[in-house]
Amino acid sequence: MNIKKSTIILYGLLAIAVVVAISGKFKEQKLKKQLNDVKVKEVAISKDKALQNELIKIDSLLIRGNYKSALNAYKKQANANNPYAKLRIELTKHFIQLNKARKTQDSLEVNEKEIDSNAIKSVVTPYEIRKYDSLNFAIEKLKTQLKRIKKQQQSKSYGEYLRFTNRKQHKVHYVGQVKNNKANGNGIAFFDTGSRYEGEWVNNLRHGEGTFYWNDGQYYVGQYKNDKRSGKGTYYWPNGEKYVGQWESDHQNGEGVFYDKNGNIITKGVWKNDKLIEQIKTN
Repeated sequence: MNIKKSTIILYGLLAIAVVVAISGKFKEQKLKKQLNDVKVKEVAISKDKALQNELIKIDSLLIRGNYKSALNAYKKQANANNPYAKLRIELTKHFIQLNKARKTQDSLEVNEKEIDSNAIKSVVTPYEIRKYDSLNFAIEKLKTQLKRIKKQQQSKSYGEYLRFTNRKQHKVHYVGQVKNNKANGNGIAFFDTGSRYEGEWVNNLRHGEGTFYWNDGQYYVGQYKNDKRSGKGTYYWPNGEKYVGQWESDHQNGEGVFYDKNGNIITKGVWKNDKLIEQIKTN
């Protein structure tokens, strides 16, 4: 009887030892896996940091205005599979376009000074008057773009990157001035809808002067308040038509003028929520 009891105890202790050994083995494997995961993450973080550092070096070229050199350097990074280079390439291309516009603006300013007042008085046909008005409008638009470029170039913080979701639940990729980890100041944003906004921001909201481009060719140039078109602004259609006037909460509200593609006035009046409610006669 004593022999059987001791045998049972022996087998019991042996079973416990086997369970403890198996449990320890599982724990060891789990710890090894966790350690390996940590190492993989550390390698990924280190690699990501290195990619970011490469782009920060190139960002200094962009800030100094060496756009072509910056563009070539960003393209090399993109070819090297740097995932952060694509957005900067698009941004740099836009800077190059704005720089060309600035040079055109400087040229127009020189030509404008050379215009003789008597020559202006000799413009008598309605067609020529519209052409002259269009030229003045183009000059004013380019002046606004030039001021914005100067603001961006003077700011040392320009070039910081953010990603956030706006009030309409669209993902936003932002490059520009940042304060308190939010878009504050001048910057450019690309939306997951394919649209683009460039202008002033306050706490991740479009606020101030700005331009919004839709991917179908329509665009708006004017004032924003709390992420909505509010104040004075101009809306352009791809066919050349445009509305110039007052806005409130993303809608045409107040006095405004609707032009055809040739600059002729189609309608002038008072608008409410994008509808003409009172027409004003024009000479």
